[in-house]
Amino acid sequence: MLPDGSEFADWVSVHRAPTRRRCEEQALVLKAMDIPHHVTGQPDGWHLVVPATHASRARQELRLYRSENPRRFVPPWPEIPPSRGVPLAVAWIVVLCLCWVIQSRSLSGVDWLAAGELVAGRVRDGEWWRTLTALTLHGDPAHAVGNIAFGAFFGYLAGQYLGSGVAALATVALAGLANWGNALVQLAVHRSIGASTAVFTALGLVVALAWAASRRQALGWARAWSPVVAGIALLAFIGTGDEQTDIFAHLAGFLAGLAGGAMLNRLGGVRPGHARLQAIAGAGAVALLVLAWWRVL
Repeated sequence: MLPDGSEFADWVSVHRAPTRRRCEEQALVLKAMDIPHHVTGQPDGWHLVVPATHASRARQELRLYRSENPRRFVPPWPEIPPSRGVPLAVAWIVVLCLCWVIQSRSLSGVDWLAAGELVAGRVRDGEWWRTLTALTLHGDPAHAVGNIAFGAFFGYLAGQYLGSGVAALATVALAGLANWGNALVQLAVHRSIGASTAVFTALGLVVALAWAASRRQALGWARAWSPVVAGIALLAFIGTGDEQTDIFAHLAGFLAGLAGGAMLNRLGGVRPGHARLQAIAGAGAVALLVLAWWRVL
C-alpha cells in the first residue's frame, strides 16, 4: 500500500537511481507539475513511482527536465590504497623522535637548540638554514609529542592525496618558506622552534586538496567547502595556546600549505602511484633537512 491507500500495482516506476537523494531530485520536477508521485526503495535501487494514468506525462516531463539540465560529467574518484600515507606518518615519527633524542642528550657535545633555532634577525641576515633546522627542534617532551602525533596524522592524510614522497617534500619545503616569511615580519630577536609549522603546512595541503576534490565530485557547496571550514577550526583549536605559542608561524604554515596544495592540484591533483617519483621526492625532503644541518655544522 502507498500513502494514498492505493495498491503498488496501480503505480509504475518512471525513474530509478542508486540513492534516494537522486530520486528525490527528480521528484521535485513532478511536484512542480502537480503529478502524484512517491519515492520507494526496492532491491534494485530507489524508484520514483507515479499512478499508471500519469506515467506518460511524468516520463515526458522528466525527459524535458534532463534535456534542459544535463548532468555534468564527474570524474571517478581515483582508487587509493589506505596504506599510501603510512610511509610519511612513520617517517615523521622516526625523524622527530631521533631528533629529540639527539637534542635532549646534546650528542657530540653540540648545543643543538642554539645551533638550529630560528632567530628572525639571523635569518634575515642570510642564515636560511635555520628555517629548516628549527622544524626538528622542540622545547620539551610535551611539545615534541604533540607535534609528532598531530604531524603524523596530517602527514598521513597528505600522503594519501599526494603519495608519501611528494607530500613529504612539499611539507618540508613549504614549512621552510613559511618560517622564512614569519621571520620577515617578526622582530630581529624573535626565536622559534618546533615542527608545528610543518604540522599546519600538512593540514593546509590536505584542506586545499580535499576542497579541490570535493568541487570536482560536484558534492554541493556545503560539502565542497566543509574541508576549508574544518581546517580553519582545527587551526583555531590546536594552533593557538599560551604566550609561548608562535601563532604567526602556525598561520604562515597553514597558508603556505593552502597555496602549495592549490598549486599541486593545478599540476595534477591526486598523484598516481609512481614509486620512483615518490622515492625521489622523499629523498629530496630528507636532503633538504640534511643540507640545512650540514650548513650549521
